[in-house]
Order: sequence, then structure tokens, then C-alpha cells
Amino acid sequence: MRRRPAHNPLGGSRPDRVAAWAFLLGVLLILLAAGTSRGATGGASAPAQTTPGATNAAPQLGQRVLGLGATGDDVRTLQQILRSRKYGPLAVTGTFDAATEAAVKNFQSAAHLTVDGIVGPETRPALVALMRALKATWYGPGFYGKRTACGLRLGRGTVGVAHRTLPCGTRVTFYNNGRFVTVAVIDRGPFRRGVAWDLTAAAAKQLGFRSSGVLRSVH
Repeated sequence: MRRRPAHNPLGGSRPDRVAAWAFLLGVLLILLAAGTSRGATGGASAPAQTTPGATNAAPQLGQRVLGLGATGDDVRTLQQILRSRKYGPLAVTGTFDAATEAAVKNFQSAAHLTVDGIVGPETRPALVALMRALKATWYGPGFYGKRTACGLRLGRGTVGVAHRTLPCGTRVTFYNNGRFVTVAVIDRGPFRRGVAWDLTAAAAKQLGFRSSGVLRSVH
């Protein structure tokens, strides 16, 4: 007796059935991938990268040309430097306004640079050289869990700096080997002779600062 062929819900020969199931599986995988991607980005496009390999990183001074209308932490750092050396009556707002442009021109003129009010590859190194070079150290292990002189509980991820006299909360920008970081004064110290700053371990890590040495700073 000949066996009756099994019922084929998709119809067609076996190769046709294999192809149909492969197609359906492919569609399912595409839908799953799209849903995962949307969930990872909150349903919006992924944020633009400011530097190759970095995501959501604030631009540092020197990573882009600065001029009228620019905003960001790099503009804030620029204003800190110019104000500290009295190149103009500047408010540290993070917005490159007309007063900032005038201060940049004053600096460029004094430094014998092209006077165009734009901070680019020529002006940026000269600006960094204006930051005071002072000796610094870092601390953390052995103090975690304790309160700082400014009332903050120190942890492994605490980003800040200790200074002998600056008021708690004072914002200080440090520079080291192409990196900038702006932190608040959270503690008193250091108490070693000739050392001006004592960064937390987390702040030192952001700067790539691994031992005692000289850092450029402005506040």
C-alpha cells in the first residue's frame, strides 16, 4: 500500500518549505534587532560622537575651532583662562559672545598671533600656556567613606580637588597631556610643602595623572 503524503500547510515541495521558513525566520530576526536597537537608544537616534571612539563626551578645548555662537564646556574653559589673566571683563557662561571674542582678540594681539577672534590650532597652545603650572598629587584609598572638609562623603567615584584656601565649591579646570577636567574644591589640603593641589583618584584618572607632578590649572 502506498503511504499518503503528509499534509503540507505551506504547499509546494520540500525545498519550497525550507525557503519559506528561512524567509519567515529572517523577518523575525530583523524585527527583533530593530526593537533592541530602539530600546537601547530610547527610540531616538544615537548621539553624535565628538571624537572618534567617544560617545557623549563634552568637547575639550582644542577639539574644535571656537568662534561667535559656540557653546559648551570648552568655551567655559576658554573664558576661565582669559578672565584669570584679565584679558577682558568676562562672565564664565559657556557661550562664545561678543565679550569673549573681544578678549580673544586682546590676547591674540598681546601674543603676536593672527588677530581674528577665533580659537584654532594657532591660538589654543598659547592659551594653555597661560594656565598656571603648579605641583599636584592625588588621594583616595584609605579615605573612602570619610567626610571631606566641605561635608562630602568621599567615594571611589568622587571627582574633586583639595585646596588649602579656595572656598568649597570653587570650580577649577586642570590640564594634563591634552586632557582637561573641571572639578569643584571639596576638601582641604594638600599638606605637603610645595604642593598646591590634591586631586581625588577619580579626577586624576580622568586627567591621566598617575603620580605627583606639575599640572596646569585655572579657576
